[in-house]
Amino acid sequence: MNSMLVLLGTEGCHLCEQAEKLVLLVIAKCSTELALNKIDIVDEAQYLAAYELIIPVLCHVESGQELHWPFTEQQVQLFVTEIVG
Repeated sequence: MNSMLVLLGTEGCHLCEQAEKLVLLVIAKCSTELALNKIDIVDEAQYLAAYELIIPVLCHVESGQELHWPFTEQQVQLFVTEIVG
């Protein structure tokens, strides 16, 4: 079963692009199947209101856990390890 990660960001956000690269690096090294879904907060009013000033944010759908920017590859790895075991 895939575990779903969501990256909240927006088009043209260079920090969001950096965050995506870090997350994809971790996913590529992970033995557990992980899926990454990107959500543009501009397209979703509830996300825009909550996350407008703090993107990028990495979320784990099943647990509701969030990792807020700035984060490193090591922090993403720890986040993933905590949620998938």
